[in-house]
Amino acid sequence: MDCKRLLADGFTLSGVYTIHPWDNSSVDVYCDMDTEDGGWTIIQRRVNGSIAFNRTWNEYKEGFGSVHSSYWIGNDVIHQLTKNRPSLYVSITLTNGTTLYQQYGEFSVNNETDNYRLYLGGPSEGTLGDSMIDTGKSWADLSGMYFSTPDRDNDNNTVNCAALSDRRGGWWFNTCHLAFLNGQWSPGSWADPWFPTVIHNKDIKETVMMIKTR
Repeated sequence: MDCKRLLADGFTLSGVYTIHPWDNSSVDVYCDMDTEDGGWTIIQRRVNGSIAFNRTWNEYKEGFGSVHSSYWIGNDVIHQLTKNRPSLYVSITLTNGTTLYQQYGEFSVNNETDNYRLYLGGPSEGTLGDSMIDTGKSWADLSGMYFSTPDRDNDNNTVNCAALSDRRGGWWFNTCHLAFLNGQWSPGSWADPWFPTVIHNKDIKETVMMIKTR
């Protein structure tokens, strides 16, 4: 089903595995077997700018990239993997080698009929700070938001946040955000990857989003 099950079955090395999120499915994924006791299924990973995240609704739906480097696992897969509201672990590694993280107690994404609506719940803890659900700015809180892409506007803004020149990537935008991990890699323009902790995309070496059932 996921990387936690693989870990329980004795697969203890981080790397690429095949999982089966639902009947007759087969999805390659990178499993982190080291962080916080292991068993984490990586749904988003960016290690360089070689894979563009300025993609269409259908590409985010089905997934894109390479599990050996940078990828988005696909919104349909994320929906299947998060029905039981697993924990979400976000990490950003800076170019100076420092890795910052934020962990959320509950994470789920609804199906396409509901535009892959995001649910995030506490507790939230880490060194990045909470820039997703309790930001102190109602226009930036992301729980309850629909997913948007440059070709599909589902946000609360009067313009499509996902299509703006300093964003251009799929995400759960409000009006618009303080956290956004799918922007254009340097030297492109990428607004506020994780404000106020990480405000310059030129400082980012790697991003990861991964989940694990409790």
